[in-house]
This record gives sequence, structure tokens and C-alpha cells, in this order.
Amino acid sequence: MSAIVLVWSVVVAVGVVPIGLGAVPQAVAEDSSVTKQGPPVWLPKTKTYGPNGSVTVAQTKDLVNQVVHVSWSGFTPTADGNGNPWTNGAVRQGAQPYYQVRVYECRGTDPKITDCYDSTLFDADPDKGFQQVLPVAYPTAPDFPSNMVVALTGPDGSGYADIETLTSDQSPRLGCNDKNPCSIVVEPNYGGDSIAFFDRTRKGVIDCNQHKLDTELGFGLAGDEKIQLGQNTYTKMKTSEQCSWERRTVVPLTFAPAVKTCPASKVAFGVAGQEPVKRAMDQWQMGLCQGTDPMLLTYGFANGDADARSEFLAGAKDMALTARSDSQSPPPRPYVYAPVVATGTSVVFLVDDPATHRQITGMKLNARLMAKLLTQSYGGSSGGDAVVTSVRGNPGCIFDDPEFKNLNPLPDGKQWPSKCAYANFSPTVFGGVSDLTYQLTSWIASDPDAVRFLDGEPDPWGMHVDTYYLRPAFSGYPVDSFTRQDSSGVDGATTEAQKYVKQYEWNPVATGLEAVLRKTLQRQPSCLNPQPETDGSHQNCGAQAIGFRMLFSVMDSGQAKAYSLPEAQLVNPAGGAVAPDGPGLQAAVADMTVDPATGMQSLPYGVSDSAFSHDQKAYPLTTVDYAMLPTKDVAADKVAAMSRFMRAVTTTGQVYGHEPGHLAPGFLALTAAQRTQAADAIGHLEAQDAKLPGNQAAPPNPPASGGDGSTPASGTGGGGQGAASVTQVGEGGAAGGAGGASTGGSGTGSGGAEAAGAAAGGAAGGAAATAAGAKPGATPSAPGKSLAAAPVAAGTPAADRSGGARLLLPIALIGGLVLLVGGPAALVLGGTPAGERLLAETKRGWARIRRRP
Repeated sequence: MSAIVLVWSVVVAVGVVPIGLGAVPQAVAEDSSVTKQGPPVWLPKTKTYGPNGSVTVAQTKDLVNQVVHVSWSGFTPTADGNGNPWTNGAVRQGAQPYYQVRVYECRGTDPKITDCYDSTLFDADPDKGFQQVLPVAYPTAPDFPSNMVVALTGPDGSGYADIETLTSDQSPRLGCNDKNPCSIVVEPNYGGDSIAFFDRTRKGVIDCNQHKLDTELGFGLAGDEKIQLGQNTYTKMKTSEQCSWERRTVVPLTFAPAVKTCPASKVAFGVAGQEPVKRAMDQWQMGLCQGTDPMLLTYGFANGDADARSEFLAGAKDMALTARSDSQSPPPRPYVYAPVVATGTSVVFLVDDPATHRQITGMKLNARLMAKLLTQSYGGSSGGDAVVTSVRGNPGCIFDDPEFKNLNPLPDGKQWPSKCAYANFSPTVFGGVSDLTYQLTSWIASDPDAVRFLDGEPDPWGMHVDTYYLRPAFSGYPVDSFTRQDSSGVDGATTEAQKYVKQYEWNPVATGLEAVLRKTLQRQPSCLNPQPETDGSHQNCGAQAIGFRMLFSVMDSGQAKAYSLPEAQLVNPAGGAVAPDGPGLQAAVADMTVDPATGMQSLPYGVSDSAFSHDQKAYPLTTVDYAMLPTKDVAADKVAAMSRFMRAVTTTGQVYGHEPGHLAPGFLALTAAQRTQAADAIGHLEAQDAKLPGNQAAPPNPPASGGDGSTPASGTGGGGQGAASVTQVGEGGAAGGAGGASTGGSGTGSGGAEAAGAAAGGAAGGAAATAAGAKPGATPSAPGKSLAAAPVAAGTPAADRSGGARLLLPIALIGGLVLLVGGPAALVLGGTPAGERLLAETKRGWARIRRRP
């Protein structure tokens, strides 16, 4: 064990070697998964208690506002009133399951029931415990939408929930932050006389071992409804949750510091642009706020990506983050581009099987289907000949579309939604100016099937584009912002709601990707109720019920993975359906070409016979994000601060982990060639030599196959990573939204061993994947194969069940790399004064070499 710890410490040390001393292996954060003993299981058939179960919380340290995966085993299976396994998903039509599990986030590490967010006694008097009656106006409701989850346990006694951890920013009353630890509480409802029905003393004494009324009609003490609504039959006090609480398991949590707590008093410089990089930026910023010399910077993206570039070029911002180059030549301000990270754009879906009301966690979409979704081309709830002229004859929604069904066959007994409810077919998207939108619509505009559809040619099943999206009324794709084009309505309608029904079905969100995320978590589509209020206003459409969801959203992959949201596999030009996971992003980066005028990499959309056009494993919405670094007339203190930031971002900031300063899950670290390019750009920033884009070193064009093996720890992975699958739906939940369901997804594993092994051995697999791509004739519209239906867990993954053995090969490979680096590198990494001097001299030497003509 000590040898493994020694090698691991060397791996992490190698991970922070400055650029020029070799590749940066991608380590992962210390595993903070915790497993604790659970309560004795109640066995309804024998009316006895059995062995203790267990509870696992996958991440307990360095938490932020995210989703955490909680799992358990050895619990009483959720059942109906007859003791049969519960198969109906969410509660509906008066029926309810028994033996469910509540999962809470609670104040402190030894919480009382009054400390648990949205419990029956949250924020009540902690000294009174369960013996109190809440006044009608008592403020027990949370100050942020509830994150409490009510989940199911399978017939094998196992279950899971994905709970959103709220920080003090989201819930000041809960108050979880780096100074105030909190906890996860898992509370099974095994029944018992929690309302003192059998108390013959008539003093309201409960008896948790009295199970006669666990599932009986009218009592249902093992049902969650009784926890919520029940009261003591004698005292009329709120004792209904007491039996469940006595069986709780508590797992303490610690939180990462927030950017606003940075101790630095002076802002060193300002950065604008690229909201999709926010989660990475937050972690990088907090890394710079640690230690004895904290540094604070401002970062904002409120005005859109194009304005961010303009602000930078006008001198209003010191640095800008961008995924697109600026077209001005010559630019009004000398600068160069430095790559900082790669990420993806995700199409998120919350969809439930209408028969079982369980969540579907796998989906494939191609460019033409995305074009249909984004152009209001589906007919609506009436579908068919609903006589909205612009979409006459089109399917009611995507689930009625033969193209979607051919691409997404489900196993026998499973089905996609069969009713197209109003506006559920229009995805929630950001309506501001965004590089993300431009890339998404560029991908669509490069696909031959999608282009023909957008030009007015019906698809093979007769569906046509909404006529308001035809030229010249609509300029066509690509665009950098989404705007509703169709505000028409039903032919001959006499009411405002019907006259302009298309006006209310789709409303791109104006306030950013965070607002898109929140609507998704709260299960709320972006439509408005077409029926006006008495004052003429229109209310937002309500949240969709768990078990009946039909929602789509477009957001950055970092957010999608942080909240364990299922992500669709997108069909690339070679016909492969690929998820925005580590391998998919890595393959796409390896396929990117370089613009010689800027040195920036991008996927060659629409270019025939390119590596990308043949690569079935490349995710088609992969992006490399760049920093625009000024190279003239910048004050020395700002140059020093920006250089410090960039060197941190491109060294320790490329090591995966949850800790401040490391690279957040959901992003892809830079390749060796990209780090070389970044180092060269930082050199121009430091030299203030007035260099312009295109003059700095750039990656090979095309890049060397396989890169350097940088593989992300994409373990927070959302769903949709593999084939479609169906998993149970909880009653509350984080990823499902406020009071929503636990949203499952397959994820891609912790990524630790795979990442380390890839770093040491190179990414030959990525190159092989590219070489093994589909033939040029592969069609993105080809029908899919039957999809699997095994339940898939989402969120931060549970601890690696295969044990330490799977680390041996990567550790051995890395050990060989360490030996090759040799004694001098060990001296540099040793932390000695001599090592620090050698490190500084080495960095200066490499900088001089890179700047030579």
C-alpha cells in the first residue's frame, strides 16, 4: 500500500511539471467516497429485522453546487400494498409505494430533524424535536427549491438518488460552505406506529416496532404521504417522521471555498466571455486565492461572447475567453490566442416512459432532428393536420417522428411518450449571443440531410421545416443567437391563444446558461401559457410531473455533468452516435484542423475526406476555448498577474480534480501541443512584443494523431453515454429539479486509472479510433440498433468496485515515465530550494528557446 501511495504522489507531482518538461499526466482528486453502515433491514414477509444495510455517498469533499450520487444496499424493497415489487415509477392517481427512502442535505455533521432541508420539521424549534405543532404560517418552506429526494429501492434491496448539494449562495438558511460543514442524511421509511395509533395510554407514545399499519389502506404508515401529512393521533403533534428519522444514516460533507470568499482585497485583472467555461474558471480562481499570496480576478459573460471580444479589443477588459476568432484585420489591439481547455455542448433530455413512468436515460439525435427541434417544426399537441399552416401535416412532437423512432428503438415493453403535450417539443435554449449557439448551428448547417430539410425539402417521411424558417424570411444557419421566427396560430382561430399559439410555445432564455440549467432542474419548459391572465399577461408553463416529463435543453457539458443530467449521443458525419464524454471529446480534438491565421483549432464542418468526416468516435460539438492575451501597452503588474493565472491554468489547472486550482469534471485537458502553444502565447504576453494572431507557435495541422493521452475524469457523467436505458424515478430530486426526480445516466467512470494510464502510454487508442472510422458513405440517418434497458446510475460515481487492481497497469506505466524523467526532474519536484532554483532556470531557458526565431 505504501508503494502505491508513493507512486501516486509522484504521479500528482509529475502532473504539475511546467510546460517544457514533458507531458502532464492527468491525475484525479483524492477519492472522497464514503460508505457507512445503514439500519437493520425490515423484512415484511417474516415481520422481523435482518442485517444492517449500507449507504455510500460518492463525493464528500470539495463540494460546490452540483449533484452528488448517493446509493444504498440491504434496504427493504419498495413495494405495493400487497407486498409485490413496485413497478409504477412515480406516485400517481392516489396510488403510492411503500418503503421509500428520503435523502436530505442537512446543516452540520450531527443534524437534528429541524436541520434537514425540506423535512417535515425543517427550521422548527430544535429543542422540541418531534413534539411540536407547526403554526400555519411557520416558514418551513426552503428558501431555494427543495433538493430533498424521495427515491425507490429495487427488489434486490439497492437503490440510489442524485441530490443537488446547495451552498450558502443558494440557501442561506441551510448555510453550507467551507466554514460550515453539512451532511447527507439517508432515511428509510420502514413503517412503525409513528402516529401513536396503538398507544393505549393515550399519551401519544409512538412505537416504531409496531408494524400492523405499515401498508394498510387508510393508514399506510410505510408510505411517504403519511410522513408528510400525518400527525400524532393523541397529541396532534408532528411525530409522523420520527420512526424514519431513528433509522437514518448520516454522512458528513465539506464544501470548497467560494470565489467571493477570496481573501485578496484588490482585483488583479478582469476577464470576459465564455459562460461554458464557468465551472472550470471558478475552480481555477479559487486555486489562485489559496496560500499566502492570494490573487483575485473578475470574470463575467453577461453581454455575450461577441461583446466580450469587442470589450477586450477596445481595452475595456484585460483578457477575453473565446471559442471563435475575431475577424478584424488588423486588430485594434495586439494580442495572441492561448488555448486553455476543451469542452462540449450537450443536448440534455428529461424524458419518462409513459407506461412505467421510469426515466429514459439514453437517446440519439442527428443534425436533422436538432434542426426540427430548433425551428418550431413540430405540429404541437394536436399534431397531424392541426391546421397551423406553417407546420401543417408534421408530427406533433419528436416522439411521433419516424426518424426519431428509427434512430432510437427501445426494448420490448418500453416506449417513448405517446402524447405530445403543449410545447414540450421545443428545447430550452439560451437566447443571447453565444459561441455555443454558433457552433451548434454550424454543425447542423454542415449536415447534408439537415441542409436539405432547412432548404424546404421534406424528410423521407414527409415532414417539412416550419415555413417561417425558410429564406428569405429567415437568414438560415449558422446563427449566434436563437430567435423565435414563428408567432402564427391555428387557421381561422378567434381567440388570442389560438391565433398566436406559436408565439407562446418557445421562448429562448435571455439570462444565460445558468437560467437554462435552472429551468431544466425544475422540470419547467420555456413556453408560456397561451391563455392570458385577466391583465393580459401570460404565465410560464408549469413544471412537468415526475414520470411524465418530455423536456430538452441545450447547455455546456460542464454544467450537464456537474448536475448528472442525461446527455444525448449526437450523430457525427461518419455516422457514429457519440456522447460528450472523455473519449468523444478527445477523438474530436485529434480531428481538429488549425487556422494558420490564428493558430486556433476547430472541427472542419462540411469538409469532405477529413479525419473528422471518417471518425465515428468524435463528438461533433467539441470546442477548444482560448484566452485572448494582450501583447502591447499593458502595465507590468497586470502582465505579471495574467501570466501567473495562465501558467497556473495550463499546469496544475490541467490536472483533474475537485480541489481548488484543478480542472473541474466535464472538461478535457489540453494536449501537449496545445500546452506548448499556450506557453508560447504566455511568453508574448510577458515580453509585450506586439505579436498578433498567427505569429505564435501552433499545433500541427492536422494535429498528431492521438494527442498526448489527456483523458478527462468525467466521472460526474450525465446520462446518455451509451444506449438508451430506463431507470427508476424518485419523487424529489436534484437533477430532476426542485422536488424533482433523480435523473439517471451512465457516466463514464471515475477516469482516474484510465487517465493516468493514457497519460503515460499516449493516446494510441484515440488514433486507432480515428483510423477505424466509418466509410464515407455512412449515413447519419441510419436506423439504430435495439437499445439496452439496464438501469444506469448517474451523478458522481460510486467508489470503484473493481478495487485497486485496475490501478496497477496505469501505475506501472507512470512509474516507467517517472524513471525516464530521471533524477533532475525528481530534484525539481522535491520542493527543495535547489530544486526551486533549477525549476526557475529551466523555465527561463525554455522561454528563451521558444522565443528564438
